[in-house]
Amino acid sequence: MSGRPRSRANREGSIFPYRSGYAAYAWVITPEGDRKRRCVYSKTREETHAKWLKLHTAAKTGRVVTKPQTIGEYWHYWLVEVVVEPDYAPHTINTYELHSRLYIVPGLGSIPLDKLSVRHVRTWLSATRKACQCCAQGKDAHRPPPTEEAAMLRGRLVLRADDL
Repeated sequence: MSGRPRSRANREGSIFPYRSGYAAYAWVITPEGDRKRRCVYSKTREETHAKWLKLHTAAKTGRVVTKPQTIGEYWHYWLVEVVVEPDYAPHTINTYELHSRLYIVPGLGSIPLDKLSVRHVRTWLSATRKACQCCAQGKDAHRPPPTEEAAMLRGRLVLRADDL
């Protein structure tokens, strides 16, 4: 045995130098039941070790999510599993589904749930408020463009300067 002290304790072989810091991995069970390798990164070895221990305890206590859900995936789960008939009135469930399908999922659906911030929500609210909702939802796509005759019949024809 050499006189060098050990740099790693038992079972710490999965902590190693990586790019400009350290990385560590642990094998976890996903919610689908698959076994996957999950990595954690940090600048110092001590921070990486703390994250690695936290990941190990999470892996031992239950299933670990390896890919975060998006707002759209969570919203679908929430509508199907949480909002159920005995607890909510049928009209309430239909209204939740309508608003999520027309407004929430198209605007925020692609954002990962763990990355959602107040800034995302405020940007989405102001964009929704400014947009013409019939155009944004494609309701006018099947309608033919208005003609001058139709506008004149409705009394909305604006005369141009060269028409006078």
